[in-house]
Amino acid sequence: MGIAPSETILAQADRRIDAVYQIQQGDIALRSGNSETAYFHYTNAIQMDPSFADPYMKRAALLQRTGRYNEALIDIDKARRINPMSEYILDRRAKVNILLSNYKDAETDLLNARQLAPLDGLLGKERVDEWLDMGRPDMAVKELDTLLAAHPKDTLLLLKKGFTLLKLDKVSEAGAIADTVLARWPGSVLATDLLGMVRSRNGDLEGAIAAFSSVIARAPHLSMAWYNRGQAYRQLGHLDKALSDMDMAVTLGRDREQFLLNRAAVRQETGDLEGAVEDYNVVLKEDPGSLVARINRSSTLKLLGEHGAAMWDAEEAIRQAPDDPDAWDLKADLHMLFGEYPEAIEHYSRAINLSQDAGPRYYDRGLAYLMSYQILKGCADLNISRDLGCEKALEAIQYFCSF
Repeated sequence: MGIAPSETILAQADRRIDAVYQIQQGDIALRSGNSETAYFHYTNAIQMDPSFADPYMKRAALLQRTGRYNEALIDIDKARRINPMSEYILDRRAKVNILLSNYKDAETDLLNARQLAPLDGLLGKERVDEWLDMGRPDMAVKELDTLLAAHPKDTLLLLKKGFTLLKLDKVSEAGAIADTVLARWPGSVLATDLLGMVRSRNGDLEGAIAAFSSVIARAPHLSMAWYNRGQAYRQLGHLDKALSDMDMAVTLGRDREQFLLNRAAVRQETGDLEGAVEDYNVVLKEDPGSLVARINRSSTLKLLGEHGAAMWDAEEAIRQAPDDPDAWDLKADLHMLFGEYPEAIEHYSRAINLSQDAGPRYYDRGLAYLMSYQILKGCADLNISRDLGCEKALEAIQYFCSF
């Protein structure tokens, strides 16, 4: 005799209740910092009720927190098959795809989530950040416009649009937003900071410094204001003041990588190469995948004469980003220092093939050819370099190729 429908429903309800209990226990364990126990409870919940999307999403969030992005994506996809019309599942899937640099898939997820819930303000705000994480400020502005249509008096949304417009080089529109907010709230530190950034973009560095100084006087904890003022001082050539402000930004800021990279650049400009290397070391310790820090540290180590360490960084940069012309160019420079001209020519050639601005690369390869007594090839490269606008090529042509 088969099981009665009511008994089946009751059994399903019991499984769901048991699964919910396991989820609650997992949440308690997670709040206590016990990730392994939380993972165990979420897995139990899945086994008790495989048709329940929530435990898959709970386990996916835990996997995401611990850097196991591909496994998280598998759980999210299982939850999505159970509940394909959930905008929240799509949004979470987009976040994980962004972490995996699967930007095309993330974009599809975000657009589908938006279609399912276009007026969800919370998800809309999260999508703004997600578009920015993907380097799509244009889409972030569209999202902000939708949010502002529903909440036209939301000053924070308006300011976020202003800062995002700067990423699109729409400086006058960003300035209009700063003026609008300051007319409404003259004491707004964020609007004043935006005004300073607009002035900086317009070349009014003294005016920018005045704005950033006003922000710092009222909100000395705002690391971006110290960073922005330091950048303005740097552009004016006031490197001591720039370095002092960068120090404060690094001390206060959460976005340490950006601040450290720029402080390292200022230190290098002041001749403090060891200090620059220290900053690059910190960045690479916290983010071993930072290509900018890797290449810049290699370049700085080269200037310090630590050629072996510089070569190691250059080779690591190529392993990380085999299509980056700067990495190949740097490794070629090091081969030049060692007198390994055939290797230098090979690596400059890779840099030329990958570069949009190949003029300096042709100049470098031309010198490598000349150093290996391949005069015709060297002069041909120097002429190409000159034609591409590399000014220093002309002097080299006059010196090496006047025959």
